[in-house]
Amino acid sequence: METQPDEGRSQGDIPLRPHTDGPSVVISTANPPALPGTSLHNPQKPKLATRTVHAEKKQLLSSGTAYSASSSKVAIPRQRATAAPRFSRRVPLACESCRQRKTKCSGDTPICRQCKELRISCRYPVSWRDRTKGEMDKLSIKTMEYENLLRELGTHVDGRAAERIKNVLEKYSDGGEGISNGTQSSSVTPQDDDHDDEVSLPSSIGSLDAIDRVTEDLNRTPSSRATGYMGKNSEVIWMQRVRMEAEQRSRKLPGSYEAEDEDEFAIHSVNYHLDDMDISVPGPVHVYWMPPRKVADKFFEDYLETVHPFFPIISRTLFSAQYKTFFESAARPGDKWLAILNMIFAIAAKHAHLTQAPWRGDENDHLAYLTRARILSMNGDVLFSHPDLQQVQVEGLISYYLLSSDQINRSWRIAALAVRSAITLGLNMKNTSEGTAKLSKEARYRVWWCLYTFEHMLGIMTGRASTITDGICTTPFPLPFEEDQLLQPAAAKLLNEPELRHEYIDAAMACSSVRLMPSNPRGGRDARPADKPRDVKWLRSVHPSSALGFLHYVDLAVIAQEIVNRVYSLDCVSIPWSHIENRIGDLRARIDLWYANLHESYDFSRRDNQPSDTIRGKLFLAFHYYSARITLGRPCLCRRDAGPTTANKKPTFSHEMAVITLESALRMLELIPDEPDAVRLYDICPWWCILHYLMQTTTVLLLELSFGSIHMPDEEMNFLAAAKKAIRWIFAMAENSLASRRAWELCYSSLRQISIGMNYDLSDMPASDYEAHFQKFVLSKQQPGLSTQSGETVRPTPAFYTTAADVNPATTIPSDVTPNPVVQFTPNRYQFQGVSVPPNLVPTNLEVSSGGDTYFPYDPISGEFIRSFFPSSTEEDLWDGM
Repeated sequence: METQPDEGRSQGDIPLRPHTDGPSVVISTANPPALPGTSLHNPQKPKLATRTVHAEKKQLLSSGTAYSASSSKVAIPRQRATAAPRFSRRVPLACESCRQRKTKCSGDTPICRQCKELRISCRYPVSWRDRTKGEMDKLSIKTMEYENLLRELGTHVDGRAAERIKNVLEKYSDGGEGISNGTQSSSVTPQDDDHDDEVSLPSSIGSLDAIDRVTEDLNRTPSSRATGYMGKNSEVIWMQRVRMEAEQRSRKLPGSYEAEDEDEFAIHSVNYHLDDMDISVPGPVHVYWMPPRKVADKFFEDYLETVHPFFPIISRTLFSAQYKTFFESAARPGDKWLAILNMIFAIAAKHAHLTQAPWRGDENDHLAYLTRARILSMNGDVLFSHPDLQQVQVEGLISYYLLSSDQINRSWRIAALAVRSAITLGLNMKNTSEGTAKLSKEARYRVWWCLYTFEHMLGIMTGRASTITDGICTTPFPLPFEEDQLLQPAAAKLLNEPELRHEYIDAAMACSSVRLMPSNPRGGRDARPADKPRDVKWLRSVHPSSALGFLHYVDLAVIAQEIVNRVYSLDCVSIPWSHIENRIGDLRARIDLWYANLHESYDFSRRDNQPSDTIRGKLFLAFHYYSARITLGRPCLCRRDAGPTTANKKPTFSHEMAVITLESALRMLELIPDEPDAVRLYDICPWWCILHYLMQTTTVLLLELSFGSIHMPDEEMNFLAAAKKAIRWIFAMAENSLASRRAWELCYSSLRQISIGMNYDLSDMPASDYEAHFQKFVLSKQQPGLSTQSGETVRPTPAFYTTAADVNPATTIPSDVTPNPVVQFTPNRYQFQGVSVPPNLVPTNLEVSSGGDTYFPYDPISGEFIRSFFPSSTEEDLWDGM
């Protein structure tokens, strides 16, 4: 039966009527509805409709119903217009709002069409590819920052950690070969020009060998205890190395000598200082005795001229007024002020004997002045009391005296006490107290810098760690004006304006920021003074004075102290040698900058005629400058990399520094004439440490000669001539100095051993009359505890004693020695060597000797002195040092 088309249906529709009741499915062949993924311009048969037709056919056939191929129409309902999507293009990424609503997103940016119509926020998520790329970029930036941080830390950590950091960075660097095993890092040797030395062998370089250990028992004998530990920057240790090299040269063998016995070259055997000798007088002293006024004036004047400009620990103006008041009136100073005065006399008396001054006193009178000061200020009660400014001054002066007397070990201990006392009073800090006068603040600043520079010098001489550590000092640098100039407008302006003071002085110092130097300065070996410029125009315009010279000395002392801290410190044993070279290069640039900024009046390269006080300042700065350069380059003065350079081989940094060290030694000796004159040397040079400077230059010259002059072969004869000159000067100084005598014996015996292996001529050296001169020296000096060649003990003449009965008749006293006069006392009169004292100042509790002579209290049983000879003063404030 032929079916009729339904009403309202187009002729192109094909109805399919199944045998069951259900919705009819109609497929329109004329205009089929558009489905997702199809185009109206390119119609295709819908797959879903086709599958439905096939399913219907299969169902009809399986049920047995007759199916006519001519029945080509199936009733299919028309799809709703609202179900059709509005957008046909493919969107690569839908926004988050459309994702949540599960609707088609138009993909428009910055806001899609749906979100725009709904007026809601539209945000597109980051794609997986972009998210991955961003994370990779972040990781790359983080890795670069970590690498830069490791490179910076590599200059501040110890050697092993720095080497590990370096190897890790090289392992993961671009184009670098990774190190598969972390244990191989210790054997890696860089091959580039910047690291031409093994990084794992720092402690075998020059004087840094075994820097972190003690090689002998220092508590074994009194001599070893008196010497104590000596570090690698001490010329005593340098002399120990010279003795070992000289022993090998005398055997005409190559290489270095290996000692078979620990005591063969013990430190105390090469120590030329006098710490093994007693510093106490053999008899009682008069605690409040004073020298005659003329002698006291000479002592005080000599101290102010030769010592005070380089060690201004007292206020010159204030103390001079107090000194005048003391001798011209019945003033009653305190014990500490008298101790300061006695120490000034002791230092000046020691200098008077060295210069053979006509007004000098007894040979050992400086020991008597020291004993008085010890009783007045360093007894048991005072040591357990809280320090004040005068106590700091006393301790500093005692330490200074001990150094000038070649008691270096004792001086180092007392100096540490003085530094601790100063820190207790806050002298190491900037003072902003409104209750302290500006002049008093400046005086206290100078006290601190005196202790700092003195502690530094002792650290150089002993090689020991300084008591003053980094970061504890904020004290401003001293002003370059004398005390009587501090009230003038130029100085007063700096006193009242700390910012201006910092701009003109503190920032102009060559040592500025030297303590901030990294462990491994970048480009340190190639550093030059121009890399660290300072504005010194104002400083150069200041009128020259001893205060200006002291300021330059402080500046150089801070740099030299950093040499000890950075090159000879204990951590150097584990730091790569390349790092130490960078430190040396940076410090060399600092020293050169100091010399470039030096005031023209203190330029020691100029040889013009100037006053004696200016000459003293120039010579002192010159000796300290060359000493700093020698100390800096001494680790490089060794056999390693010391061979002569060729045209095709660039000199190593160690070789360059060794040359600088040797040239500095030659320049130091050029400061003094060829003909020795010890008296003149002690008069215009830094007499308290001149032996130290000469021993520094002598040891480096002897060491180079023992190496066969491998650093500068063409200068061998000049080195020999310079070494002879230095030894002649030390021999001339030995006339009045036992320490110089010991130093001469060490130097001459070493040169004699070297000459055996090197065939040097020493016929022009003063050695033929050695034995006779030594006998004469011992008998003339009368040093305590010395023995002659025959074994006879020579005791000194007591500096001060009461009666002739108190002197042991068994003591050998030369006929030309006259005992000092004895001070007599009566109940109503007290005599200071010609100075009358009112009855109210008569000492109490006087002891009477068996002969009836009265003297200052001394207990012969306990060996102690009785205090309180003056009544307690109510005018102590008049004698306050600051």
